[in-house]
Amino acid sequence: MFVEKTIVENLSLDEIRHADDSTLQELYNKFRKEFSMWAIKHYKVDEEAAGDIYQQTFIAFYYNVKDGKISELSSSIKTYLFSIGKNILRDHFKKSARFVDPQEYTLESMDVDNTIMDNYERTEMTETISRLLHQIGEPCKTVLELYYFQNYSMESIAHELNYKTEQIAAKRKFICLQQIRSLMEANSN
Repeated sequence: MFVEKTIVENLSLDEIRHADDSTLQELYNKFRKEFSMWAIKHYKVDEEAAGDIYQQTFIAFYYNVKDGKISELSSSIKTYLFSIGKNILRDHFKKSARFVDPQEYTLESMDVDNTIMDNYERTEMTETISRLLHQIGEPCKTVLELYYFQNYSMESIAHELNYKTEQIAAKRKFICLQQIRSLMEANSN
């Protein structure tokens, strides 16, 4: 079994291009579990979505090889698969994210009690959030919207905004929250 896995890992692109179904299935299964765990941990997708995304990733990989779009790999098959997967995950978030523009909040879109006081409080809160996000400007506005409204992970934000690491994204979020607090304190005085 160990020898077979090593052989599957070390297949050349030409061998993958001409592989039989059982070899492709072995290659598919080789990284499926690890990819799913990685996607769940870093992109906070559920198990079913992680499986679907891996399937899309492997299909894209196979057709890139089969159609000759890649002639040689400068990395391992695993690294190349995960790279494709990152791009598919990004597209998944862009398509499925339910981004809510604070300026487009309406009382009908919120699950609110019909009392006048509840409507007033929600309207005030929405206006405050919108005003504060507008005041802090970029990149803070985008970082906070991605994190709080679209539920992006720090790693996803780092990728989206081209930060080198998720620690840089986390530090940016921390600085942005400090700016929000300062603005709120200034507005309350």
